[in-house]
Amino acid sequence: MRTLKRGDVTVQRVVDVERLVVAADEFLTGASREGVRAEQSWLGPDFIDPDTQQLIWSVQSFLVRTPRQTILVDTCCGNGRDRGEGNRFHQLNTPYLDNLAAAGVRPEEVDIVFCTHLHGDHVGWNVQQVDGRWVPTFPNARYLMGRTEYEFWREAVPRGIGSYGTRAAFDDSVMPIVAAGLAVLVDTDRGSVHELDGSMVLENLPGHTPGQAGLHIRSPQGDILISGDAIHHPVQVANPAWHSWADVDSDASTSTRRGMIERYGDTDTVILTAHFRAPTAGRIVSHGNGARFAFQS
Repeated sequence: MRTLKRGDVTVQRVVDVERLVVAADEFLTGASREGVRAEQSWLGPDFIDPDTQQLIWSVQSFLVRTPRQTILVDTCCGNGRDRGEGNRFHQLNTPYLDNLAAAGVRPEEVDIVFCTHLHGDHVGWNVQQVDGRWVPTFPNARYLMGRTEYEFWREAVPRGIGSYGTRAAFDDSVMPIVAAGLAVLVDTDRGSVHELDGSMVLENLPGHTPGQAGLHIRSPQGDILISGDAIHHPVQVANPAWHSWADVDSDASTSTRRGMIERYGDTDTVILTAHFRAPTAGRIVSHGNGARFAFQS
């Protein structure tokens, strides 16, 4: 993805894991090989394996810079984490911090970390291990988290709700930030407005998790929405009722996707998701009675 520029705001993709492959019917309820094959002509082999119809995706952050602030949206997976045997994010060793440096930013230069939600592949690099302790990777940043999101997982994790990997990530990548006094809980529920740096507002996108929110960058040149996991794979733009097994509320997640398609379809708003592979950025466009995702180079 090339750097996006809107006035004095720039947005860059920072990759943690470039390529992951998952069976569609294991990840998306309602999907089938035949249904995925029907979308293959417009998505191609970069997003759907032509032989197996498995979905191909990635894990990435977005670096947003203004003349006043450096903002990192989501922090991906983290290295050396116990996420449970068989979990695709277990004991990773990726060059994420090198990729951030290649984008021109050192950890201490990040002013705000915004976690769209608190799953393990969105909070992992919040911290890193130093002398056997989890310490903030971005020591000078405020870590913004949705209040509803945090309170849900704070209650859910001790009760064993959520996957082992999600619970482990909350303990090792969220709670140390709270203990360090760097967490800022913000209201992201529908009707709430939390602005960042004037041109940006947090947008309520519930369903995948109770308090998931995106970062909406407003500009006369066209808006940008960084949408977390409201849409995991572009195949869901054509099939918004296909929902992830990881969704806390599948009806709400489907409603959120349909709402995004209705609001942003055939507009200048560029959508950036946490898991669309390169070229990553694109727009929702009408196609027949439905919609597709039009990538831009």
